[in-house]
Amino acid sequence: MRGLRLPRSLSVHRPSRLSRYFVPLIAALAVLAVPSVASASVVTIEQLATARWSTPFQCPDGSAASNGLLIVQSQNFFDEATTPDPNPPISVTFRGQCPDGTFSWGAGQQTQLPTTQFDRDLAFVSVSGTYENVRDNRGGLHTVSVNANWTATGPAVTEDDGHGNWLIQRPAAATATIIFDGNTVVDGTANYPNHAPFIRVEACSY
Repeated sequence: MRGLRLPRSLSVHRPSRLSRYFVPLIAALAVLAVPSVASASVVTIEQLATARWSTPFQCPDGSAASNGLLIVQSQNFFDEATTPDPNPPISVTFRGQCPDGTFSWGAGQQTQLPTTQFDRDLAFVSVSGTYENVRDNRGGLHTVSVNANWTATGPAVTEDDGHGNWLIQRPAAATATIIFDGNTVVDGTANYPNHAPFIRVEACSY
């Protein structure tokens, strides 16, 4: 006599048709829910003041040269939801041509903290700091001091793409005193042609 067989709908080894569709549906909904969290944008703010000077300078061999380019920048990056660094780095870079080749150096990556004031309305920026052990491109070490000021000279210009990216910029006049190994290399108004100083704040969404 053959044993009794359970109907397919009551088999203890076969999942119900409903459970076969329900589990994948839950998994699909979970996957769809992830992008909505990951797509939340992050907005990075940049505060920037920059100016350039053309200046004569002394080469390492003692000879005099002209038309050296010196750039001073105050640049601060931070997320929109965070508090900006009250003393962002100052970048001071120099590049000039000597009879025996290029002479260059850059200050701002050293550990000394600068002092910075960046007006929220972009009306003014002031920076000052002293950096030791500034290495030039030939291996020499130097001490560089900077005291620079920007003052807005015109109204703000605003750009906005409507997608979280915007920019506000004001033209400015800049003055600075830069001392290199005890010698003043810049003392006056930014004078590099075709690169007028400015003060800017910019937001980038990604």
